[in-house]
Amino acid sequence: MRKILIVLLALGSIYNAAFACDLCTVYLGIQPNDFKNSFSVRHRYRLFERDFFSTNTGTIGINTQTAQKNGFSNKHARIETEDIPQGEWENYKEAYNSYDLAANFYIGTKFQLNAALTFSDNYVYQNDSITANIGGIGDLSLLLKYQVFNSIEKEGPVNKKAFIQRITVGSGLSLPTGNFNKSSVVDFQTAFEANKVLGTPEMELDAHLQAGTGSFAYLFLLEYLVSYKGFGLNTNASYKLNGTNKNGFKFANRLNSNGTFFYLFKINDKLKIMPTTGISYESSKRDSQNDEPFINSGGNTLFINYGFNLFIDKLGMEFTYYQPTKEYLIDIQPYNNKRIITQITYYF
Repeated sequence: MRKILIVLLALGSIYNAAFACDLCTVYLGIQPNDFKNSFSVRHRYRLFERDFFSTNTGTIGINTQTAQKNGFSNKHARIETEDIPQGEWENYKEAYNSYDLAANFYIGTKFQLNAALTFSDNYVYQNDSITANIGGIGDLSLLLKYQVFNSIEKEGPVNKKAFIQRITVGSGLSLPTGNFNKSSVVDFQTAFEANKVLGTPEMELDAHLQAGTGSFAYLFLLEYLVSYKGFGLNTNASYKLNGTNKNGFKFANRLNSNGTFFYLFKINDKLKIMPTTGISYESSKRDSQNDEPFINSGGNTLFINYGFNLFIDKLGMEFTYYQPTKEYLIDIQPYNNKRIITQITYYF
């Protein structure tokens, strides 16, 4: 019974900064053992998509004149292209692939140190053709968590209780270890000479496609877990306070809040299955360049998520799918399409 309760308590270790924080690597998922260290390999996939229609006055939904008048930069500059034939649609996509190496270390029974490093491979598609691809090493995130209240201690008679509560607070730092200065080709300047055509590539440095941010960021977390006889609820809120990098670019500060329900099925002592479902909310204002706001950035989105966790002895496997249900995006941006997280964890 004590082992089951320890498992239930640990199920609340969720920090879903993978939502609005496109470059935030601190996602711990659901862990099946309190007071055990762990190492995880994780894949996060995020897809944004929107169709645009070209008219004789330009691409529908892109207020270029207003942007230029106010001196704004454009987050999704490629969707303003004049190459779209008049009267035709263009499908625009941004796909973000993140591969995380994460570790969780316990310091006594009250503190946890979480570390995560990301490798990214990001793409832009226009009508299913790849128009940009940026990849590389991302930022290193460190998060220290403290259990303010825990109804189950590592050893003791309190472990026999069926009603479990835990309150955790945390703070940390994201270090600018990642690539943030990789440019991509967005067009060509063509010149004609005798018997030859010369093409000079036009390069663009898109901060949103980079693997890293190039700046320090501060992380804050508040989490509450409650469970009873296999059923449980985890709620948490996290906030990322971003800095400005050497290029003068600053990601907006980001808020994420989540609530996840779960139920644990114990097949035997070494095999456990846990379905999950919940809601997630993300919010941020505009990003900025040299203290000037970016158009087509910022907003808020509500997700419904569902998935399952499989625990086999010292291994844990996770799959979670996020479906956007309601969103408000500032200006014109590709819509949130879907988000998928898969993870394998080893406990020692």
